[in-house]
Amino acid sequence: MEGQGPPAGGDSAAPPASPPGGGPAPDGPGVTASAPQLSPPCRFFLAGSCSFGAHCRNLHPGAPPAAPRPAPKLPAPSKKPPMKTAGDVVSRILWDPQLPPDAFTVGYLDRFLGVLEEPFAAFSWEDLASAGPGVLAVPQHRIQYLKYRGRLVWDKASRLDDIFGSTGGGRTILQVMEEERDRPQGAAGIRDGGSAGGRPPTPPGAGGGKGPPGGTGGPEEAVAPESQEEAGDEDDEAEPGAQSCPPAAPRPPRPTHFVAARITSQPLRGSVARLQEALAQAHPAFAEFCVPLPTLHLTLCLLRLDGPSEIQLAITALRELQAEHQRLLPPAPLLRFRSPATFRGRVLYAAPGPSPELAGLARALARGFACKGLTVIQAPGHDCFHLTVAKIPAGREPGLSLPAELPGAPSGEELGTQPVESLCLCQMGRGRRTDGFYSTVVELDLY
Repeated sequence: MEGQGPPAGGDSAAPPASPPGGGPAPDGPGVTASAPQLSPPCRFFLAGSCSFGAHCRNLHPGAPPAAPRPAPKLPAPSKKPPMKTAGDVVSRILWDPQLPPDAFTVGYLDRFLGVLEEPFAAFSWEDLASAGPGVLAVPQHRIQYLKYRGRLVWDKASRLDDIFGSTGGGRTILQVMEEERDRPQGAAGIRDGGSAGGRPPTPPGAGGGKGPPGGTGGPEEAVAPESQEEAGDEDDEAEPGAQSCPPAAPRPPRPTHFVAARITSQPLRGSVARLQEALAQAHPAFAEFCVPLPTLHLTLCLLRLDGPSEIQLAITALRELQAEHQRLLPPAPLLRFRSPATFRGRVLYAAPGPSPELAGLARALARGFACKGLTVIQAPGHDCFHLTVAKIPAGREPGLSLPAELPGAPSGEELGTQPVESLCLCQMGRGRRTDGFYSTVVELDLY
């Protein structure tokens, strides 16, 4: 209708019904056009006192349209503080008169042998181009960690920086030096990865110990005891390459877990089975002391893990080692086992030939666990690896002794080989998996 405006009060008329066929509604009496629904004018705006301004929900006649509200700013993701580089640490040790260079050791990555450790003073820190033949010099990006008197103070993998305190750890090298001065002599760094006297420990299989000829010494003292009772027996026995501890020496904490390389090679298992069969035929009383084939392994590291939180830290350390291993792709250690030997008539074992790669892997394990604050147990004689074939537990039939030679046992020949391509974090005790191996917390492939 001509001259008809929107209804008062903001109400709108009902829209007209469309005729059949969808055509426009015809004009006629009683038919009104649809009008937009509008908010009532703001009476405070009309009075000049609206405090909401352009954001008022009512109409402000004649006011410019409100600008769109900006999106709320999300907090920027927190960034890790930058870590001081190995070059910064080396320069600090070289030029800070408060730091004794002789107290530091350096762990560096060798392209063929894995991670090695040498005293800081053994390196030439000049430009690599000026280093002559026979001089120990490495690119600084290959430095993996540094220790002060056996205590880890800088580690690239775990972002530990107790030199400058750049990663927020709250500790600097001067504080570390003060703590080491206050530490009682002999209360060493088993937890820190060190040993009494400030010297870094020799990890299992480091190959640097003085043992029998062959480069790997005799077997280590505790090799995945079959039970907690046998773990106690291990303390009373020194294996080849180990020296007797003084009677007053405190006993190390009992291990609760161990990291092992499982023996899965069928030819090697077959050789061990033939050795055990020859032992049982020559001396039937020894049959019960033969190690079950599904449990054959080499122990690389012994741990004391108290509670689920420390077990989870150990798993994290293993996963970090796995990631670093897969990134670097070092050669897999291939172990070649020689003819068997006995120790004190109680242990029949087979030791692998020298393996710097396996020694480097054992060092990396000990270092990774120490970085997480876990207790790495270093027992006397841990300077080699061995595969236990048969063992008479301590206290069992004192007059019983394993023979030095077995009829029909191979002599001077290789028993078999085993590549180390995976690691198992196992639990001490009598528990076994369905396949007969030790109860395993986690098993990780290195390649």
